[in-house]
Amino acid sequence: MATKNNKKTLVCSVITKEGPILRSIKIDHIELPSVNGYVSIYTDHCPYIVSISYGELRIYDEEDKLINLYVEGGITEVTQNVIGVLAEKAIYPKDIDVSVLNEKIEKLSKQMTINIEEKRRNNIEIDKCKKQIEIVNKINK
Repeated sequence: MATKNNKKTLVCSVITKEGPILRSIKIDHIELPSVNGYVSIYTDHCPYIVSISYGELRIYDEEDKLINLYVEGGITEVTQNVIGVLAEKAIYPKDIDVSVLNEKIEKLSKQMTINIEEKRRNNIEIDKCKKQIEIVNKINK
């Protein structure tokens, strides 16, 4: 896709099981949390499929304005300058309730665990809550 100034762009959609969060917007590039760290995708990227971890999805529109989302789980497919982000969860920072997350962190931190696996799952949930809070704090600065 080329814009008025002939700069190539990508077309990006972010979809969850509840429905589309962003639909076919033109962007410059995207940075997403994969299971192996952050991945940046620019125009003319080779066809690519990557598993999404949890963290901040950073989308830079064609004017280089940043759109932030917290994402969790799913996959991203890139083909012919089209990016499809299919996420289990995608939330705008303005929709994240920090007080609820802090309560969840406190509850999980105090919860007795039966085994190592349960403790590991609790720690992952705590990390996910902290990542959401971090994104909100970053946006509110």
